[in-house]
This record gives sequence, C-alpha cells and structure tokens, in this order.
Amino acid sequence: MKKVFHNFAVLAILLGVACSSYAADAPAAEKGTGLSSKTGKQKIFPPNSEFLKVAGHDGYLAMPKDIKAGQKTPWLWYMPSDYKLPGKLERWMMKTCLDNGIAVAGLDVKGDFGTPAGRKLFTAFYNELTEKHGLTKKACLLARSYGGTQMYNWAAEHPESVACLAGIYPVCNLASYPGLKSAAGKYGMSQQKFVKELKQHNPIDRLAPLAKAKVPIYHNTGDIDTLVPAKDNSFIVEKRYKALGGDMTVTIFEGQGHNYWTGFFEDKAMAEFIVKHAKKAALPKVLFFGDSISGGYAKSLATRMEGKAELVKLGAVATYRLNKEAFWHSSGNAKALDFGSAKACIADFERFERHLLENKYDVIHFNFGLNDIFRGRNGAWHNPVDQYAKDLAKIVTLLKKNGAKVIWANTTPIPANAPHNPEGDELIYNAAAEKVMKEYNIPINDLHSIITKGDGYAEWKNGKDVHFPSNVYGKLAEQVAEKISAQLEAIETRRNSQKAR
Repeated sequence: MKKVFHNFAVLAILLGVACSSYAADAPAAEKGTGLSSKTGKQKIFPPNSEFLKVAGHDGYLAMPKDIKAGQKTPWLWYMPSDYKLPGKLERWMMKTCLDNGIAVAGLDVKGDFGTPAGRKLFTAFYNELTEKHGLTKKACLLARSYGGTQMYNWAAEHPESVACLAGIYPVCNLASYPGLKSAAGKYGMSQQKFVKELKQHNPIDRLAPLAKAKVPIYHNTGDIDTLVPAKDNSFIVEKRYKALGGDMTVTIFEGQGHNYWTGFFEDKAMAEFIVKHAKKAALPKVLFFGDSISGGYAKSLATRMEGKAELVKLGAVATYRLNKEAFWHSSGNAKALDFGSAKACIADFERFERHLLENKYDVIHFNFGLNDIFRGRNGAWHNPVDQYAKDLAKIVTLLKKNGAKVIWANTTPIPANAPHNPEGDELIYNAAAEKVMKEYNIPINDLHSIITKGDGYAEWKNGKDVHFPSNVYGKLAEQVAEKISAQLEAIETRRNSQKAR
C-alpha cells in the first residue's frame, strides 16, 4: 500500500485540468429526462448522456467522441448512480475517461447494497450496453463508498466481464458498514439468517473468482475514515486478495476521512489505472501456444502486436527431462497450462477445454510437432504420426468452438545432426497436419519455408539444435504477426459490414 501526502496547490498542478466546462456541457437532467430518483434533479451527468430504462430503472450512457465504426468502445461503470450521484465530484474522472475514448455509464438501483435483486438489475444493464450499444465485454468498475457492495458483489459473479475494479473509500465489509442489523434489513432477512448467509454476500469473502480471473484492483482511502475504516474494509481486501495471488494497490491519503475532498476523486494514479485497463479491454484478444519455437518468437511477437492486440501465451517448454511416461509439458497436475506437444495438450485436455470456455479469443495461433516427433531411447516417435493427426483434429474441433479465427503454424525444419529428431521427420508430420487443417478449413502459416528460404539456413542445417538465433526468431515473429493481423482486419471488416446493414 502507498501513503500519500497532498496539498491542493500541488494537486492542481499534477491533475492539470479543471472541469468547469464539463458542468456547462452536462445535460439538464431535470428537464424531461424522466429520471425517477427522488433527488435525481441534482445529478450532473457526463456530456451527451443518453438516458436508458433498464428493468424499470434509470440508466445513463455517455459515449466518447469520434468512435470508429465497428469498434468496441471501452467503458467505465460508475457505482452508485443513485440519489444525487453522479455529482460534481465525479466530473473530473468521467471527463478524463471520455477524453481518453472511454464511455461512462451507470444505473440507479435506489441505494441497493449489492443484494441478489440488485445484481440481477446490473446484469440486465450490462447486457443492454454490451449487446446493443457496442461496449466492450469487459468493463472497468469504479465504486464510491457503499457502491463498493454493488461493485464487488456483481463482479464476483461475473469476473470474466471485469477489466479492473477501482474504489474510493469503498464499503467492502457489510459487518463494518452499514452493520449487520442494517445490512440484514437491506437484504430482507432477519439478522440471524443474514449472519448465517453473510459469506454469500459480503465482498471480503467473495474475492477468489476475481483473483482467479486476474482482475487488478485499486483503492484509495483516508487514514482517519471512521465511517468505513480502511482496516475493516480496504485493508482486509488487500490482505486476502494478495494471499489469493491477486494484484491490488491501496493508496492511503493521510489526514483524510470519509469526506468530499477532491483528492479522492481526482486521483491521477487511479485515472491512469482505469484508462490503462479500459484500453486493454478494448483490444482484440489473441491466444498463441505451442512448443519451444513459439516461446522463441514470443517476445518479438509481443513487441510487434503492442497496441494492436492483447496477447495471451499458455506457455512453451524449452527444457525437459525424459521419464517413462514422458508428458514433459503438462501432467494435468501443474498449476498452469504449459504444453508443447499435441500429445501433452490431449493429456491436459479437460483443463484446456475449461480455459477456452472461460476465455473468448478473436484469433488463436498454435503449433506442435517437434516434441511429438521426438524419438526417445527406443527410437520410436513420442507420438506416432497417425495418432498425432487424430490429436490435432480433436484440438482443432475444440478451438473452433471458442469462436476465434484459428491459424495453424507448421513445424519448423530439423537439422541434420539433431540427436533425437531425425532430419526430414517434420515433413511427414507437416503432411499429416496439412490434411487435418484442410479438412477443418484452417489456414496454415508456413514457418517451415521461412527457415528453409532464409539466410544462413545451409549452415544451420548442419548443426544439431532445432532452435534458432534471435534474428531468425524475429523473422518468424514478423510472419506470425502478419497472419494474426490479417485475421483481425478481416474480423473488423466483417463487423463494419454487419453494422452497416
């Protein structure tokens, strides 16, 4: 956690912009918008807000300028948007988001404290925005005070839909605020029943799904907050979340309580956190995996795709030790998926299938071969070519279910003196793989030719290492990036065409 001292003069310089124009541009919510909150007329909405009715509740959506046709728009979901909120304190953060191409939205759930009924309303709102208004499937959630109960309880049940969580002295522990008696009433239960069911509804007890989904969290809070004390809320979340392997930052503003100090709301570090993760959520998502060759070009590929796609790498094993049952890359008991052969992928198929159900990709690029070809002590292929083809067919069938565009990269050449991979075996396996890919209409990225037609191939061929120097991996990365980019462009073109109809 970070402790921060602030004075207003320094803060004004750091934050740089004022929001006076925002207030002038804000729509007059009290004039014909139909907002039903009893104090709704005091709300200050972002510029150009569109007002929505979702499941009988009032919502708003402000879109940034110059949205590219067919492109998903990242967004900030502000909680609570009840009673007098959003108000003037929210203007800076909302303007910062809009200026960075991030939409802003919220739903009035009339003071709900994260109840099951409120969560259903939020799900309806989320579906409305992502399915009908072109927003990204992952939202950045920002909660103020009791909005933390709304934010955490919805996010815990939809971790795959969350890009990040941010909180301004958020309520994370119903026992702390509003207290068990009051919270029980808000949940429509007796206090005795509520205590028994508390872990089903208390944010501090619902962090595991968020940690598993690797959702980053940022809180700011005051060190003299007596209404929602950090020690009973943000600090408990931080301790538990980090114990679960989660990424969380807590900034403590000294000398501040549960108040309207602008430093909480104009927190530059929080804004940068939100903008970073919102923009990341707007990028297309690309999975690539395979043997150690994919590991070799991974760094160069990441550089080439920076700002164009979010890359996810399931791993490649560069070293291994032979065992009687040589599933070197994944035994099914490893903490993370990490396979480098079709045989190893099949051995861990159930976990891989679960990963693909939980994570949707735009493009999937993969390769196998060298470790399937590997001839061990008895001289036999680790994975005979007929079985290799069957394994690829099963893997491709699974990949296509994800809905992504799938690209197969064929196996790179084997040098003349490789100790356990006879020269030319890759041609046999590539031929078998080609038949499978043609059957399933999967394009082939011909990495084999990149090597055989490249400078220095004749010298490399006389060696014994199936791996390559960095400059050659750079060439492979260049072609992989081109193939992935072409598929992403085709996807965007198709989306634009569908939107134009």
